[in-house]
Formats: sequence, C-alpha cells, structure tokens
Amino acid sequence: MRFLASVLTGLGLLVFSTPVLAEDPVAELVEGCAAPCVSYELSTELQNDWIFAADPSFLTSDVLQPTLTADLLFAPTDYLQLETSIITEPVVDSAPGENTVLEGIGTYVAELYTVIEAGPATTRAGKFDTIFSLASEVAPGINATELVSDFDADERLGGEIALRFENLGLNHALAATAFTSDRTILSESLFTNRGRTSLSDGGAGNTKGVSSFSVTLDGCEGSETADCYLDGEFGYRFGFRYQRAGHPTEEDIEDDVKLGDELAYLAAASKSFELDEMTVRLLGEMSYLRHFDGRQDDALVVTGSAALDVDSLTYIATYTEQTNLVAGGPDTRDYLADFEVIYSSDDNTPFVGSKWQLAAAYTFARNADHENAHILSVRAVFDFSGGVEFGR
Repeated sequence: MRFLASVLTGLGLLVFSTPVLAEDPVAELVEGCAAPCVSYELSTELQNDWIFAADPSFLTSDVLQPTLTADLLFAPTDYLQLETSIITEPVVDSAPGENTVLEGIGTYVAELYTVIEAGPATTRAGKFDTIFSLASEVAPGINATELVSDFDADERLGGEIALRFENLGLNHALAATAFTSDRTILSESLFTNRGRTSLSDGGAGNTKGVSSFSVTLDGCEGSETADCYLDGEFGYRFGFRYQRAGHPTEEDIEDDVKLGDELAYLAAASKSFELDEMTVRLLGEMSYLRHFDGRQDDALVVTGSAALDVDSLTYIATYTEQTNLVAGGPDTRDYLADFEVIYSSDDNTPFVGSKWQLAAAYTFARNADHENAHILSVRAVFDFSGGVEFGR
C-alpha cells in the first residue's frame, strides 16, 4: 500500500526538494514587489489518494501524483504586470480502479495574461481562470472542491475588468468578463500531451469568437475582497454567467442530443469569528445552472464548509450535493462529504519566504450512477516565494 509510503515520501520531498509554492492566486504576487521587479511563487506537492472501499468493488485504487506550480510576475511599472502560471501534473485521467504512480504527467500554461491598474479599476486580458464559484476558490482541503469545481470555467481566453469601491461599511469588487475556450497551442501540454482543445470537443463556451460572459459582485467586511475568507469577518458573492452552447460532438450527432446555452446563477457567503483562542470559518454557496455545460439537463449545486483553526492545525468539514435535473427523466444526485486536518508551518522555516503543509482527509463520494467511494488522501506541500527589484 502506498498510502503510508506517500507520507514518508512527502516528508522527504519537503527536506530534499528544490524550494518551490502553493495555491495562492497569481494576482497576489504583486504585493511587496516595487516596480520594476520580478516575483515568483513556486510549489511542490505530492498527493496520495487511496480508494480503500467502493461499490462496485473494482473501483478501488491507489494513486500517487505530484503537482508542481510556478506562478511568475513581471511588473515593468506600477500599473502594468505580466503574469503566468505554469503547472506540471497528471494531464491524462487514469482508468477507474487503476493503480498509478507518477504517470501521465504533463506541463502546461494554465494562465498567461496582462494586468493594467488604473485607480480603482483593474483590467486583464489573455488566458486565465474566470471568476465564478467562491467555494472552488477558497474552500480549504485536499478534496473539498472536487465536485463544486466541475462548473468552473477555467483556462479561458478573453478580457476582464474589475472595479473596487466602498459602500455600507464594506469593500466591494464588481467584475465583468468576456471569454471563450482556449483552443490555441497553450491548451496542449509538454511531455504527456493532453491534446489541443478544438470546437469538435463541444462544451459550453467552446465557440468561435468571444461569445460568453460573466458578472460577479463581491463584498467584504474587515479586509479586501480577495482576502475575505482568511482575513475578513463577513463576505459575499453574487454571480451570473452565460456560456453559449458549443458545437455538437460526434456522439451528440449520433444520439441526436439537443444542446442549449448555459445560464448560471450563484450566491455565496462566508463568516468568521473568534472562539476562545480558535478561529471558526463558515462558507456556504448555492448555484443553479440552466443547461449545465451546454446540455439539456439543469443542475443545482449546494455546498457548505466549516473550518476550525487551532494553533497550526485546521480541522475542516465540507459537504456538497449536486442535484441533476434531468430533461425527460428522473432527477439524480451526486454527493461529496469531506473531513480533513491540515498542519501548516509557522514562519520559522529554514528558507526565507518558504512554508510547508501536511494534510490528511477522509472523503465519501457518491455519483449519479449510485457508485460509492471511500477515499483516504494525504498531501505534502512545500512553498517558496521571492522576487527581485531592479535598480535598488
């Protein structure tokens, strides 16, 4: 069994690997970097997922996989930044019930865009992950976002403008994005090639030209909206997204499947408070997707998360339920219940700008086909950040 072995391997990775960083948004790299400058965040991650019980039983498996992330920023002026995120991870899904060790690994450009800041307004253009689900952005844990992230619109080409303002004692951010799916060479990957995205792959938003858009409104009491979950007292997000139906796939044509434009609505809120010497963070989100992913079926996704910070430990419980409103058939449901504990290092690490983290999780997942999986996961992460200011 590689479950325990992965913990030992992860500890070795923390000690002997080249220093590298975790999952912070690349946009935050500009903090503490006075232009002209270059800054970076590097992350090395090793994770083991062991499905020790399943129904049907052939779904049991043991998977060990790495993730290497490099977030880079170049700021030639105080108002202009060039940012990219390069990820190395498995890019080919293993077959259900297959045991794998460091297989199917490829390197790809997840984001590559330009940011221009002008007072309270910030614009970005290029390839990036669009803003929509709050839970998929901030919910802590190894597997907590596995279900809710299914309706994210990531790796899109387009433009976005965000306006920051204050009102009613809250900091607000209003963002509007226009986009399409990335079908350029950036959708491929090195080493193991995941293949270039094409119109024939179908999917909502995968159309010629920029035909999809989203609008989100965030608010926060006690911090900026980008840091609200960790530093704020109360936060919210309302969102709307439209994605034009993509081209039908060969299978759609054979089965005479009707497609529809996706309309997605979202409401989310977070709340944190102190309890003795502990911090409690609550997160709730509900989203309704009409013609989910450009199909005829609709979906209602509800997720809730509670996290308790005690010194260097964080205890997390997350539950997500997706109700599939099937056109012309009975409704189905997907469930995910996740319980985790995370240990995070303090600032006294051997390398300046570094930090590390160990996490363990038990997850129960049930899909619409009534397949069940009991999963034990462990993850080790080592992060490293820094930068260079020119002419100083």
